[in-house]
Amino acid sequence: MKKFDVVSIGNATLDVFISVHAKKTRDNCIILPCGSKQEVESIFYSTGGGATNTSVAFSRLGLRTGILAAVGKDDPAKTILSELKGEGVDTSMVERIEKFNTAYSAIVTGRGFDRVIFTYGGATTHLQEEKQINWRKLSKSNWFYVSSFHSRHLILEKVFDFARKNKINVAWNPGKSELKQGINKLRPILGCTNIFFVNAEEAEMLTRKKGIKANLRELQKLVPLVVITTGKKGCIAFDGVRFFEAKTHKINVVDSTGAGDAFNSGFLTGIIWGKPIPGALKLGVRVAESILVAMGAKNNLLSKKQVRKFV
Repeated sequence: MKKFDVVSIGNATLDVFISVHAKKTRDNCIILPCGSKQEVESIFYSTGGGATNTSVAFSRLGLRTGILAAVGKDDPAKTILSELKGEGVDTSMVERIEKFNTAYSAIVTGRGFDRVIFTYGGATTHLQEEKQINWRKLSKSNWFYVSSFHSRHLILEKVFDFARKNKINVAWNPGKSELKQGINKLRPILGCTNIFFVNAEEAEMLTRKKGIKANLRELQKLVPLVVITTGKKGCIAFDGVRFFEAKTHKINVVDSTGAGDAFNSGFLTGIIWGKPIPGALKLGVRVAESILVAMGAKNNLLSKKQVRKFV
């Protein structure tokens, strides 16, 4: 038996949530006049990034979890590593980079409008520059969950090629820096992917097609199982034969940061547990909804015991 059920590969950040009272325009923008001084309603700190969000979610759901990410040698890095260890996540593959600070995000949110995120990539963008990735430890996982880590395309290719050669399953949720490369450049990586997660807007960006099912059909030509999230409407998956859908429930959304990470973690956990696609979709929705009702990307994540009542 391998040491890890899943290793999360991606970004590790320190997040600050800044809640403001601002005017919202009809085209879904907020107005913060230049030169003005804005009163902040509340401020909240949390760790974040796709790799930390998903690794904590996997661990709480009872999976043996590791993380591959890069952080600096600063106080935010200490905070991130301490939290991950407290959640039972193996941090031995986290790279500590001397020359760069840990990634940081400032998330501006408020009543009545979605968040705006300011990001600084920091150490994340320099993964593998100071020392080699611990490939030996990575080989001891059944699954990789790969999210955006804003690194060089070559390193991304190495991770996926390593997974293929070592028969490790891969679930991939690319970020904007990866999506901008286009479907042709990503084709070799998609060919090494078992489950592909994107939202509706990202899917259209890749395929240049309109319609959820048209995008699912196009992407499934390259990946065995494609899952597209559609915001408040829910999610839909396609395995080449059937379409599967799951709806969301009426909840009071406090903060949407990390909802995609939570959904993907819940879905992949369901697949690892051996559940059929409809059950995995419902589990993903429940895990995502658990964090939507609280501030922070993982403060209210469900445990395996809590999930049992929904599955």
